[in-house]
Amino acid sequence: MCFYDQQIFACGDYKWSRFRAHCAKEYRTGETCGMKLIYETSRVTGKCQMCKKYEVTYRKILQALERVQRWENEGINPVSTDKERQSIMIWQNELKEIEYMRAAKMKNI
Repeated sequence: MCFYDQQIFACGDYKWSRFRAHCAKEYRTGETCGMKLIYETSRVTGKCQMCKKYEVTYRKILQALERVQRWENEGINPVSTDKERQSIMIWQNELKEIEYMRAAKMKNI
């Protein structure tokens, strides 16, 4: 039950910020009890790291899909097309992981 600042991003995600005050249940000098209470909340207009990573990965997928489509229309680079499809599958799995992490974090609130 120690007190921390909290930042809330535009996407609704949050991040614990700096430590503010100890609670009455301080077990050892200088250590925190492990429970976090909000001392002060500040709104941040930017996006959280997960949203930024999600957007970057999504853009990678879109660009790769455009390349694959172009290569297939031109009939060139069959090996590169296969590699690019594998990369797309890896990035799609990354997006699923990010969505899972976001859902797990929101569930813990």
